[in-house]
Amino acid sequence: MTSSTTKYRTLIADDEQPARDRLKKLLAEHAEKIELVGEAKNGLECRELIDRLKPDLLFLDIQMPGLNGFEVLQQTSHSPVVIFCTAYDEFALKAFETNSIDYIVKPIKAERIQKSIEKLRTLKQNSDKQEILRIIDSYISQAPKKEITTIPVKLGDRMLFVKIEEVVYFSAEEKYVTIHAKDGKTWLSDLSLKSLEDKLGDKFLRIHRALLVNVSRIREIDRHFGSRFVIKMDDTVQTRLISGRNYCEQVRMLMEI
Repeated sequence: MTSSTTKYRTLIADDEQPARDRLKKLLAEHAEKIELVGEAKNGLECRELIDRLKPDLLFLDIQMPGLNGFEVLQQTSHSPVVIFCTAYDEFALKAFETNSIDYIVKPIKAERIQKSIEKLRTLKQNSDKQEILRIIDSYISQAPKKEITTIPVKLGDRMLFVKIEEVVYFSAEEKYVTIHAKDGKTWLSDLSLKSLEDKLGDKFLRIHRALLVNVSRIREIDRHFGSRFVIKMDDTVQTRLISGRNYCEQVRMLMEI
């Protein structure tokens, strides 16, 4: 900002409508400094709005479907000043008190918003993207890994959480990833197959460029031609999946064939 009278063009991102409404209400009390230019309800939408609207200031939730707050910042080209709004432990986030990033622990209170608004004078407007990524990488490497137990699925205006233990496999086709449950039900996910593979670890195995299977749901493996395998899944529809040639070793190692 070049002038104390200039407003900060502001974007807010949170997957919970009540949280967005509360933040908007609190920011409205600072209308002389804050101009709300948009709001995002998931990480994918947030990423798109950041690069399209190029806000000066971003109030960003960390835990969002699609992409989390860290992934959003890693994938955008524009770099606003960032204030995380999160339920994470405040002591774990002390590293974010820098010249580029601030944080507010939920539930958000008016006095904490006031403190962040006052701090804007000292935060860099042209935030150093590399500094932000360095701080995020440092935090992620030190933070304990939380085991993922559910996958969020958006159904209209509501969010369904599918238990990982109920998932038999994920399949990808073009831009879409489908969740296949043991009872035969399917849902579309905003997450990419690569993202799911990274998040779920060794509980799921990539057997094909378009297939990620729940290891605990594999019932039987039979040899197929061309260095491939038929993988029979333990679900109500008795799914049979064919592994890709390039994934032969992964399957062999899993089953010690």
